[in-house]
Amino acid sequence: MRVTLQPSGATFEAQPGERILDAARRLGYECPQSCRNGNCHICAALLVEGRVKQNGDVRDHGELFTCLAEPLEDCVLHWDGVLAPGELPLRHLACQVTLCQPVGGDVWRVRLRAPAGKPLRYHAGQYLLIEREGGHSAFSLASAPHEGRDLELHILAREGGAVKMVEQLRNSSTVRVQMPLGDAHLADLPDGPLVLIAAGTGMAQMHSLIEHCRAQGFAHPVHLYWGVRQPEDFYELPHWQEWQKVPNLHLHKVVSEPDNWQGRTGMLHEALCEDFADLRGLRVYASGSPAMVYGTLDALVEAGMDAHQMRADVFAYAPR
Repeated sequence: MRVTLQPSGATFEAQPGERILDAARRLGYECPQSCRNGNCHICAALLVEGRVKQNGDVRDHGELFTCLAEPLEDCVLHWDGVLAPGELPLRHLACQVTLCQPVGGDVWRVRLRAPAGKPLRYHAGQYLLIEREGGHSAFSLASAPHEGRDLELHILAREGGAVKMVEQLRNSSTVRVQMPLGDAHLADLPDGPLVLIAAGTGMAQMHSLIEHCRAQGFAHPVHLYWGVRQPEDFYELPHWQEWQKVPNLHLHKVVSEPDNWQGRTGMLHEALCEDFADLRGLRVYASGSPAMVYGTLDALVEAGMDAHQMRADVFAYAPR
């Protein structure tokens, strides 16, 4: 029987005679629960559609306890606090600003420290929102989960809201953030090579992925393609020199509008296709503007890549 959860929209299959909580946990969901016999009420949910059996009674509406209820047909439940496999709870935090310094190319390196207490949980490659007057601004996390409370951002501040955000960070001792967000992450390391494609400060997300792979002892090759328009747009990365000594990490800087640049030139997808005659078997992550990400996707699909091999946050916040 199929169980659909509201408000998340997640679905899973329960086996005949299996209790809803047991089915969800078997499939990797994190669920609010404690006693598992209906006394604590922590696992309570609201039956919106369908029928269940609980303590010998058949119910077709109202409150139920997922640790006791067995679906008799496809059901819809309103069940708060359930996290799908790999999903982490969204937290609102007041973080201390510990560093805000220019690193070249109009980019600022920002370090935040989350409050002590409950451990900070996020996946490599996710992003956060910083509260500002009138709304929020999204920034990829350049730090990796093993760094604990310390968070790093790379902010391009050339005009408009980004300049104001840097001013806010330079003049404030704390900021309020929401995290973690984004599904283009590495909750689990793949059993094969990784290709990371970054335009400009899209490098922040790739920095998180690379540092996570290093910390986890990832044995497969990692190929980084970092592209900018002009050479001066490259900015200083804290671990770049260390990365150059990692045997399975291959670094490529690509400039699309070269001016006295002796390295690789052109578009990022062109550099990738020059290096890989066969794109099958690669897991690709891309970070940049929607136009850049979709242009890269289309070019790589035309070159033989399956579209499902690429992950990018753009696919969620700017679908086409």
